[in-house]
Amino acid sequence: MNILTFDIEDWFHTHENRKYLSGQIWKDLPARIEPNTDRILNMLDELGIKATFFVLGWVAEHHPKLVKRIQSKGHEIGAHSHWHHNAHLLRPEDFETDLVMCLSQLTDITGEPVKAYRAPGFSLRLKDQWAFDILAAHGITVDSSVQLRGNFKSIPVIIEAVDNQILEFPLVKTPLSFPYSGGGYFRAMPKPLLNYYFKEEKYRLLYFHPRDFDPDNPYSNIFSLFRNKLNSINTKVCMNRLRHILFNQPSCTMGQAVEHYINSNNS
Repeated sequence: MNILTFDIEDWFHTHENRKYLSGQIWKDLPARIEPNTDRILNMLDELGIKATFFVLGWVAEHHPKLVKRIQSKGHEIGAHSHWHHNAHLLRPEDFETDLVMCLSQLTDITGEPVKAYRAPGFSLRLKDQWAFDILAAHGITVDSSVQLRGNFKSIPVIIEAVDNQILEFPLVKTPLSFPYSGGGYFRAMPKPLLNYYFKEEKYRLLYFHPRDFDPDNPYSNIFSLFRNKLNSINTKVCMNRLRHILFNQPSCTMGQAVEHYINSNNS
């Protein structure tokens, strides 16, 4: 199972610098989110594939037409928080406020309820029961916020929240903790090693950002030298890498993965 997902955030959105920098500086930085997301949409149109797009509330607020464009092409819309904080470091009340801001932006634009959520940086843990209770209370039934290491057998993970059951589709990393199936690791990993993992693993959560496909990612002093390097490595070839995988292996949306799970349990 290849679940194809994209986190719709701009090049300057990273939870790693949120402790030090206010999101208020974002509006003064040059936006690249629309042309970079359009690259993704054009590729998916070309391949005839649908995906799940986890949209940052801040992006929805400032680029509502982009959200409508994603929706108009038949893709699923999920929530990716509003301010891109590291979720498990937030107080429960702040986590809930952030979630409601994001959900409100997305539902106002799409006119549809949002059922899926992803925390920035896959920063929830299975033990963060308080967060799953909050998600369920606001209508979230599918989550993709947890990182697990090694060959995890039971996917999705069933999380019993107070108001509902949540299906968790985690990011499963290699035994050496490489989340190879997306982002900077997908771009930086040598192609033979990447091909090896894509042949060996049976479940993959593909996760990408618009900046992964930007050949001209800005260098910025808001990032460390390592982050600047990671943001730019192999962005010129990333789309061809992903296109090759999608052309040769079937993929599905988060919603289709849920349907597969329900049908397999009812058969």
